[in-house]
Amino acid sequence: MPEFLRSLVYVLIVTAPALYVGGKIAVPIIGLAEFRLWRNCWLLATVITFLSRGFFDFAVALAFVSFYVHRYSRQPAFFYIVLMFVAPCVPIPSGIPGIFNKIIELDPPRWLAITILLPVAVRLLRDRGTREFRGLDVLVVVFVAYTSLLSVRLGDFNSILRVLAGNFLDICLPYFVFSRVIRSSLDMNKALLAFVVGVLPLSAIGVLEISKSWRVYYVVVQEWDVFLITAYLFRDGLLRASTTSIEAIAFGFVCMTGAGCLLALRSPVPLGTWRYAALGILVLGLLSSVSRGPWLGFAFCILFLTITSPKRSFRLALAGLPGVVALLFLHPPFLDRFVNLLPFVGSADKGSETYRSSLFENSLIVIQRYPLFGSDSFLKEPEMQTMIQGQGIIDIVNTYLQVALYYGLVGLVLFVLYFVFISSALARKSFGDNSDSLNYKAVLGILVAMLLVIITTSSVSVIPYIYWTFSAMCAAILAPNFAGNRENLPLQVTRRLKVLGLNPLASQSSPEDGRKKMRVLGMH
Repeated sequence: MPEFLRSLVYVLIVTAPALYVGGKIAVPIIGLAEFRLWRNCWLLATVITFLSRGFFDFAVALAFVSFYVHRYSRQPAFFYIVLMFVAPCVPIPSGIPGIFNKIIELDPPRWLAITILLPVAVRLLRDRGTREFRGLDVLVVVFVAYTSLLSVRLGDFNSILRVLAGNFLDICLPYFVFSRVIRSSLDMNKALLAFVVGVLPLSAIGVLEISKSWRVYYVVVQEWDVFLITAYLFRDGLLRASTTSIEAIAFGFVCMTGAGCLLALRSPVPLGTWRYAALGILVLGLLSSVSRGPWLGFAFCILFLTITSPKRSFRLALAGLPGVVALLFLHPPFLDRFVNLLPFVGSADKGSETYRSSLFENSLIVIQRYPLFGSDSFLKEPEMQTMIQGQGIIDIVNTYLQVALYYGLVGLVLFVLYFVFISSALARKSFGDNSDSLNYKAVLGILVAMLLVIITTSSVSVIPYIYWTFSAMCAAILAPNFAGNRENLPLQVTRRLKVLGLNPLASQSSPEDGRKKMRVLGMH
């Protein structure tokens, strides 16, 4: 059997239970018909990923999937999140042959921004209410304008186009769409659910990768003619799972986000053991990344929830205690190895901590040399050249340093100011709002955890797409017209629906729209 078919079979087998669990969590919130559309599009996109013989074959096929989504989904914007992690996040140079050989580096999230978010943005622009300028918009516009203006120093028109296109697809589109399309607590819970459903199958694949020491999606990367500097990365003898994120720490960031969104999710009916089953899958995926930054980020989420919501946290810990005890009892060496992998405590991969410390010291010297606007050639500075690793690269494992080195302290202040403003406004709202339909405190905890984790990694792979999208979701719930306390989550009532069958139309009704029927189909 060819390697790509073997990988596809394994992926479909291990993700089936995860998608089943995801369905049990999703149906009370979005209804059976919409979940079937989410699930079937994810499966179809996965099959396309492995069967495509190149990125552009994949892109064309995914465009047809996106058209199908726009045709039959009630809220297509959420498919951007569900499908964001479905294929390897590797950059593919794209342009117009003979004119502009490389206008932009495309990857699956950017292509989804074009095929899913762009049509949604056009429809939103037709609504006068969504076109109104908001306070947070100013910070985003200023940061994008500043970084775009600095692209002039690159010197050639192609490079400037790449920066402008990247800013538009990575920041502007996700921010505009999700800060506008989320208008109620139900919408926000759907967006959180989209992260959970999109990450659950990847977590199961991560467990497969670490258990078999096999990068399942590497065959796809090879078919797309992408060369990876480090195809397989180990820590303490364990393969660091990465799945479609390519980078292990990016995969850990993905799993941390999915697990945090599950903790923040509010459902109209108790999810019972299904929530714990999903959390177990997500945590196992997080552990399989063997990435300590995301581990600490998720630990912060738990600690934050424990402090702010002690009763709920106690019930969660009590329910999960038997599983932890069983794991330690059945596999005692697990505890010793886990402790050895912990930062500041364990002895595994001490060189990573030494490198980060040296990087910080050398970066400060370079920043002092170019304090205000940074430098596009900072990697050529002698202090940075001493940081070249064995693979021949300089890994800037700190997003804030990355921004300061390239865009200067002005860029860093604008970048940080945006997230600080959102976090502080969300903190005021979360501690002054006791809504049962949206967990403001958990949302705040996830955002702060993201901001802490990017201290330990540069904005690689899907990481920037996640934090820009999630921050836009937070901006939406801070909008003056957001319906938070004024509605309860409705219980979705759906008829059985065959999504990809011969009968593509079905009716779905809920208390949310009970008066009418709707056609639904089941920085880099």
